[in-house]
Amino acid sequence: MLEELDDENSEEEDGYVKVSNGFKLPEKIYSKLYPYQKEGIMWFWRLYEGRKGGILGDDMGLGKTIQVISFLAGMFGSGHVKNALIIMPVSLLTNWEKEFKKWAPEIRVRNFHGSNMKQRIDNLAKVQSRNGVCLTTYGLANTCHKQFSEDRYGDTFTWDYIILDEGHKIKNTANKTTIAIRAIPANNHFILTGTPIQNNLREMWALFDFVCEGQLLGTSRSFKQEYENPIVR
Repeated sequence: MLEELDDENSEEEDGYVKVSNGFKLPEKIYSKLYPYQKEGIMWFWRLYEGRKGGILGDDMGLGKTIQVISFLAGMFGSGHVKNALIIMPVSLLTNWEKEFKKWAPEIRVRNFHGSNMKQRIDNLAKVQSRNGVCLTTYGLANTCHKQFSEDRYGDTFTWDYIILDEGHKIKNTANKTTIAIRAIPANNHFILTGTPIQNNLREMWALFDFVCEGQLLGTSRSFKQEYENPIVR
């Protein structure tokens, strides 16, 4: 059973609340979270400890964005990560920027968006070299995936986290955007979506294959034989 963050198993230290061995949250964030959000953050942490990715499938309006920002604030504060790339529909960029300023203003956040290519490249380089979070869109992740995969010197750059908001957008493994995002190196993958299953089980497989890097449900062919065919038969 998942360990839940509550006042009985947490300790305060220097503006942080120790919620598990090696993991702490800023007290100013911890005190504002609902119990289910605290449990969600602990779930993120357990997956990190197990070197696994995951899908946060809460319904719209339950604070998936806040849970991710709170978790990242804890991970940066605990020294476990240096950078993260968050990919989203363009309509959500402003909200993510606003929520980061509200919940974790201490984290450097830069967006890779807009027509000014030099500004985009500078923002990306700052996050890669000085640590922080880069926000971008699915469209730019597709067309500029090589830039996200390399540092300014052309060496391979591996993100600590790649997080997809509205992650069901990579449900089609043959889609160019899906292929591009899968090619960006990262140690951990997360998806946020209120609809992890939309049309068929193959689409669900695509999401889990991304976050678990093929370690959970096998190949597309084996998944079809062992799970999809028996279920839909």
